[in-house]
Amino acid sequence: MTGRHVELAVRARDLTLRSGGRDVLTGVDVDVPVGSMLVVRGRAGSGKTSLLLTLAGRMRPTSGTLRVLGHDLPAQARAVRRRAALAEVRGVNDLDDALTVEQHVAERLVLHQPWWRPWTGRGRVDELLDRVERTFDVPAAPGAVPGAAAPGLHRREFVSDVDPLERMALGVVLALVGRPDVLVVDDVDSLRRVEDRRRAWAALTALRRTSAAPLTVVASCTDDPDLPRGADADTVLLDLRDPR
Repeated sequence: MTGRHVELAVRARDLTLRSGGRDVLTGVDVDVPVGSMLVVRGRAGSGKTSLLLTLAGRMRPTSGTLRVLGHDLPAQARAVRRRAALAEVRGVNDLDDALTVEQHVAERLVLHQPWWRPWTGRGRVDELLDRVERTFDVPAAPGAVPGAAAPGLHRREFVSDVDPLERMALGVVLALVGRPDVLVVDDVDSLRRVEDRRRAWAALTALRRTSAAPLTVVASCTDDPDLPRGADADTVLLDLRDPR
């Protein structure tokens, strides 16, 4: 009797990445089924962000084999970039602190429209902003602070002034505008409050499970992720060794 075939979103074997004359990643092996979550855990400097960018087709691996969504990397990186979206990764695709939340949303909607329609209606902006507010408004995980509130965006507030959890929610929803097959979220532990981290992990789990089309989530953290109950059944945990 043969086992049930599992379609993989990511398959890496002996993946190595060198940068600046040193090994950033060495010997990474991982299989990630379509529609599951990959959590990359490691200390600062262990190569977490580099691995996420490599899986999303934004960095070129030095050696090993890597296949994402049926595409071989680095040869088919362009195809992967069309199907893998980044939430905000600091230093790579930073949100513009000088824009308001509303302006950011309008800008992203226009980016995904035909070139001959360089504008968007207020209704579409409001719809997406409502989605931002709902994204992390999930039931609190066990041990949550009683009465802790979900984020509430002020639409004309500058991005520089929004709460860290709200900013992460905005980055996630902006990434989802293009309906990607893979969502990449870097450094969930940048959220200082325990409750914020729990809400973030619960939201990412909920997004994946309720998506109309299979959505694979790739996220990184430093410590053990505060995953909601039952989430570990379809979560792949990858520990990165400390850099040499």
